[in-house]
Amino acid sequence: ANNQALNVSNGKYVLFLNPDTIIQENTLEVMKDYLEKNEQVGLAGCKILNSDGSLQLACRRSFPTPSVTLPKMLGLSKLFPNNKHFAKYNLTYLDPDESYEVEAISGSFMFAKLSLIKEMGGFDERFFMYGEDLDLCYRVKESDHEVHYVADTTIIHYKGESSKQAVFDNILVFYKAMDIFVRKHFSLRYFFLFTLLLRLGILGHLSLRFSSKVLSLIKNPIIDGFLLYFSFFLALLLRFGDLELFPNYQKIILLYFALYLTTGSILGLYRSRPHDFIRSSLALMLGGILSGFITFFLPQIAHSRIAFVIGFSISLILIPGWRLLNKLFRKNTQKGEALALRTAIVGMDSESQRIADILSKRPELGYLFIGFLSNDFSNPRTIGKIDDIREIIQIKKLNCLIFTSSSNQQLMPIMNSSKELNIEYKIVPENLNMIYGKASIETLDEGLSMVEMEYKLHKDWNKKLKRGFDLFFSTFLIFIFAGPALILKLFGKRKRHCINENEIHWCWWEDADNRRHSLWWYPLLFAIFRGNLSFVGDVWKIPIGSKRIYKPGWCGLIQMEHSKTLQAGDHNRYMTFYMRNYSFSMDIEILLKTLFSIQ
Repeated sequence: ANNQALNVSNGKYVLFLNPDTIIQENTLEVMKDYLEKNEQVGLAGCKILNSDGSLQLACRRSFPTPSVTLPKMLGLSKLFPNNKHFAKYNLTYLDPDESYEVEAISGSFMFAKLSLIKEMGGFDERFFMYGEDLDLCYRVKESDHEVHYVADTTIIHYKGESSKQAVFDNILVFYKAMDIFVRKHFSLRYFFLFTLLLRLGILGHLSLRFSSKVLSLIKNPIIDGFLLYFSFFLALLLRFGDLELFPNYQKIILLYFALYLTTGSILGLYRSRPHDFIRSSLALMLGGILSGFITFFLPQIAHSRIAFVIGFSISLILIPGWRLLNKLFRKNTQKGEALALRTAIVGMDSESQRIADILSKRPELGYLFIGFLSNDFSNPRTIGKIDDIREIIQIKKLNCLIFTSSSNQQLMPIMNSSKELNIEYKIVPENLNMIYGKASIETLDEGLSMVEMEYKLHKDWNKKLKRGFDLFFSTFLIFIFAGPALILKLFGKRKRHCINENEIHWCWWEDADNRRHSLWWYPLLFAIFRGNLSFVGDVWKIPIGSKRIYKPGWCGLIQMEHSKTLQAGDHNRYMTFYMRNYSFSMDIEILLKTLFSIQ
């Protein structure tokens, strides 16, 4: 398609630009001026950033000769990124903020002399998806023209969005392209043995990439399988004192593991949320229930129920536990795991305020508006200066920055300064109710909020599921903590505080000095058991001007986000969002995040 467009193009210069890119307003002018001043340059690329603000290494690189490729394949380029002998592949030893001649640039942005590219016949169509840019750069160099990297302008390239759904096909296409390149350009230039070794190296690297992809797919199931077996290993030791019966439990363990893998896969545990401890807990519970149901009809594989319950309890600690520890101690948490993106808008003009109003009114969009980043502090919603962007992101725990048409010229500098902070960057074009982000467009039209208004929480299945969980878990906790609660009631200095609302009441305990102790919530369990309260629900005291639309909760979405002040509008919006988007997994996530203070 690029070649077809090239044939009908005219002018002095041509730009090949990927559709998944965003360019600066001055990019074309900067590139044109650079080629005007440097007559020897036939092809040039600019500085390219990934969606997280980091430098896209492919925007300046060398040809894959043996001396360049070998350190790359051996991993030496990563170990010594500043060494010019080992890091030639991506030229990481060079300053990305300076312009210079290179051997190759990225095909996502190629600014060239039109006559030169037409003379060479455009791209070689033997390359399907990768390698055609490398081949074009090689032919430009052979025509006695130079290829340059220009650092004076920047674009964003959302790399790899088109190939995410076909990971293995993507790898095959890439290495096939590298093989075509080696055969085309190096077979005559290098001794046969060098070319053979290079192609064997490509094949070996392909095998390693495949192996690593397969390992990444099976790693978590292997860990889960090992921990499940270990759980029943401990269970039999605790129950019988020896492992004589362990071989007899292989069938039930394998059945339980198969059911766990099946339910986990249905819940998206291994596909989209591999470190989600909530989904793994649900998969274990559902697998345990199904195992009990199956063994009821197949008594020949059924064994001690006590041993199974012990094994189930241990696995419920170990399998979600390693995911929880991973979540707590990871330096960079995965995006999208929060219930809402903590969002700031860069700038504070009328367009910024219009967008802020829409986001504030529509929490179901998934954005929690925190404030503006602006040098104008006349608006009370300004949270800091643009110059202090890094500190503001860390202090306010921001996940997302939104730029308007008037502030998007600051997008590239801000991405450069905050590239390692794991932030999403989005743009709203002027007078359009759309957010342009990573390969997606989200509409913000306020009228859409009235379309297909449905409360998932009002569905019979969800109501029964929520009430069943409240009943079961409150009963379980009442019995588990009955002893400590009785001791505290008889000997502890505690006061009972209650709230009465329309003949419904719930109570909790406080110390004599009005401080809550570790078991302050125990009386709430009886209110949950009676149905006056829920584990996850509305705030205890609703703000003036609002009305209660669902029963109060021991914790809830609103309590997590509005711990100090709550306005009537916020209350209505968040409860509407909760009831429309309710799911059992959301309740579990809110409950666990409250218990472990995971924000």
